[in-house]
Amino acid sequence: MAGSSLREPCDAADRRIGYFDEDDLAQVPHPSGGREAWTSRIRRHWRTLAKLAALAVVGIVIYRYVAAPPVVRVIAVESVIATQTLGATGKVRGARVVELGVDTSGIVRGIYVHEGDTVRAGQLMLSLDRSEAAERAAAAQATVQSALAEAAKTAKGPLASEIARARAELTQAITVGQARVDAAQAKLRNLMAGTRPQEIAAAKAELQSRQEILTKAQKDYQRTQKLVEQGAIARANLDAAVADVQTAESALISQQQHLSLLQEGATINELAEAKAEIAGAAATRDTSTRAAREALNTLLANPRPEDVISARAKVDEARAQLRQAQDVTAKSDLRAPFDGVVAHVAVEAGRAVSPGDKLISFQEMGRPIIEVETDEGNLNDLHIGQAATVTSDAYPGQSFKAALTDLGSQVNSDRGTITIKLSPTSSVPWLRPDLTVDVNIITRRSARSIMVPPDTLTRYAGHTAVLVVRDDKAVPIRVTAGAIGEAGVAIIGGVKDGDLVVRLASQVQPNAEVSVGTGDS
Repeated sequence: MAGSSLREPCDAADRRIGYFDEDDLAQVPHPSGGREAWTSRIRRHWRTLAKLAALAVVGIVIYRYVAAPPVVRVIAVESVIATQTLGATGKVRGARVVELGVDTSGIVRGIYVHEGDTVRAGQLMLSLDRSEAAERAAAAQATVQSALAEAAKTAKGPLASEIARARAELTQAITVGQARVDAAQAKLRNLMAGTRPQEIAAAKAELQSRQEILTKAQKDYQRTQKLVEQGAIARANLDAAVADVQTAESALISQQQHLSLLQEGATINELAEAKAEIAGAAATRDTSTRAAREALNTLLANPRPEDVISARAKVDEARAQLRQAQDVTAKSDLRAPFDGVVAHVAVEAGRAVSPGDKLISFQEMGRPIIEVETDEGNLNDLHIGQAATVTSDAYPGQSFKAALTDLGSQVNSDRGTITIKLSPTSSVPWLRPDLTVDVNIITRRSARSIMVPPDTLTRYAGHTAVLVVRDDKAVPIRVTAGAIGEAGVAIIGGVKDGDLVVRLASQVQPNAEVSVGTGDS
């Protein structure tokens, strides 16, 4: 009886284990009378049920994360009134950017600027070794001076002293030449007449006389030479004194020969030689007289037009050579073509350079510009004259205003971008070539727009789109992204106030079923 009365509660415990705890079960006698065996059985049954419960929980989790729609974060969008801006990074450039070099080859002697230096127009920036060019220029300058002097002399004509000297030389040529002819003729006459004592005596007396004349002529010459050296008389007087000495010498020699002939007597050969001497003296007289007369006539005819033209042509040729030498010298210096800033120096002193080498990069920073590369899709929001604020990480706390001045002329087809340009509206002293700046262009002021976070934008069917949750699906809506402002990205399209737009849209499959996560708005 006792055993059967306990069977029903134990069966109930097997079916509804939750109504008993382990201590209660431990107090119930086992049907067969073994308490420990009964307790072990109950524990095994409990562990089995716990495993089944764990498997059920895992199944629920797997269903929720595999079979259930993904949970997405969303934002309820609304239109706001805000200033829309287009932000981008740009580079500072000069209004003019040039790569400077020299037009001649040489060795760099000196570099007189550094990167970042502000340079005035015409300031010397670099020079080549020009020692050879300077020597050529000096020689050409000397040639010009010589040609100018010769041209001036030619155009002026001969001096009076030069004409006087030429006339004296003509007179001398005639006198001396004729004296020699007369002496030769006298010699022949004496040979043909024969020798008489009185003739010999007369010849000796004449020889003595001619010796005295020569002595006097030589003394006169010495005196005249001193006066000419002192500048007391003209040089033409010295030329006349020389002629007198030569005439006296010729007369003396002739008389000595005459006396010898008288004393010795004449032979047939001597007569022939005397006749030949007359002919030679006459020829010499005519030649010297002709040359002296031509020289005089040349002086009297100057300045001749052809001589003046020739002299001027030589001057022009010398000046052309001088200009060429000076040009080479000037090309050895590299000077600033305008006021600007040195952006880069690509050469060192001592290096050999040639025409065409880019030595110094130079920019006109008096009128700086800012070049910004932006997406071609932004062109619809950009207009000439739009204001912008420009800052730079290199100068924290500094900013300046600029205006859009150039929308670019050609789109980069590979990148889908276009380069626009802005100009500062006031002077900015801290701008430097190639300085990186941040530009915010105001595209619209106080405009009502739908603003979304940047991570809501994705691509769908080749277009920009956002995913809007409608009927538990992430529906792609094509939009046009506009300027970026503090509130996000302005969009235009089929999105209206209150729509739930999916965040991190690039990670969600368009048109897929989704579940909106709690706590999102």
